[in-house]
Amino acid sequence: MSGPGASATSGRASLLTPAFLSLAAATLVFFVAGGIVLPIVPQFAERQLGLNPAEMGVAIAAFSVASLVARPLVGWSTDRFGRRPALVSGAALSVVALLLHLPASSLGLLVAARALFGVGEAFFFVAALAAASDLAPPERRGEAFSFFSLSLYLGLAIGPLIGETTLGLGSYAAVWLIAAAIAGCGLVLAWLLPETAPPVRTAERARLFHPAGILPGIVIFLGVFGMAGFLAFVPVYVEDVGVAASLPLGIYAGIVVVLRIVGAQLPDRFGAARLSGSALLATAAGLAIIGSVPTAAGLMIGTATMAVGVAFTFPALMALAVARVAPTERGTVVGTASLFLDLAFGAAPVALGSIAGGTGYGPTFLVSAGLALFGCAVLVGGRRWIDPATQPAGAGA
Repeated sequence: MSGPGASATSGRASLLTPAFLSLAAATLVFFVAGGIVLPIVPQFAERQLGLNPAEMGVAIAAFSVASLVARPLVGWSTDRFGRRPALVSGAALSVVALLLHLPASSLGLLVAARALFGVGEAFFFVAALAAASDLAPPERRGEAFSFFSLSLYLGLAIGPLIGETTLGLGSYAAVWLIAAAIAGCGLVLAWLLPETAPPVRTAERARLFHPAGILPGIVIFLGVFGMAGFLAFVPVYVEDVGVAASLPLGIYAGIVVVLRIVGAQLPDRFGAARLSGSALLATAAGLAIIGSVPTAAGLMIGTATMAVGVAFTFPALMALAVARVAPTERGTVVGTASLFLDLAFGAAPVALGSIAGGTGYGPTFLVSAGLALFGCAVLVGGRRWIDPATQPAGAGA
């Protein structure tokens, strides 16, 4: 089997080019900064600000709500003005947002800081995904999204360890400052990246939403809703079962990273829709285990099972979405499909936080399992609308 860097002389175009690896490095640094504050914000909201679970959900969701609102405009702007300006702007906004966590002494101030961070993430993430699609050979886009997303999950694995270590040795302020400094490194790396967008931009097109991204986006929403709740509340839920938050988060991120390396070619080889359906079933099973077995063992086993599902869902569905559009519309379709990711991360903490406040954390995971199962049904019913064979002429060139 050819490796990811195989050349055209072996029958496959090169994927891991210097430009692709540079983009992945910038993305890794950016998401390490985000991973640092991931387990700290819920603790800060509960212990420092004294917020209840519903208020914690609002504070956490502000990030994704703001990103959701910004993402359609960001997608269009990356097609209109290029990927690099959005990458640089997103990293710069994130540095400012992380510094604004320092004076956050109330729910309103924390929401404002988190919202600005969400806008910065929207700019960076959409532009990075579009750039990765630009750099990938058409027949290897599923593999490209799998490898590229490793940057995000390595950030998720590394960042929380840095965040919890910093908090243990210092303070919340030290966490915000270190995260801002690392995001600043991401800004420098983004500034050094070349432009990857096609030379002909969509100046005549003002569409903010692309229909090719809607159905994949709906399935993404249903599939990652439980993951969003997991990431929001596990840092607090672990206290009920007696483990550190870094353990389930590390297991989750580690499994996703390994599977996206060893299984990177599976979406392209076996079909993204088929693979995504199986992945949604695994996600549902893992969430059901966490919700029905409230022990440390249940959390670890459920986390591992859920991670197997999450590993393949998003890369496969994003590859399907971009395969159906022309190169000059990739930013718009990425913005459309990925806004459902923000919708899940915005809705899940609020909805599941309300459930947790009344019935505990167990039912929140069971509800999420049901949504993942429904996502599988939607995928099966809508496969003909997201089959790459239906892509328009010239798409994926």
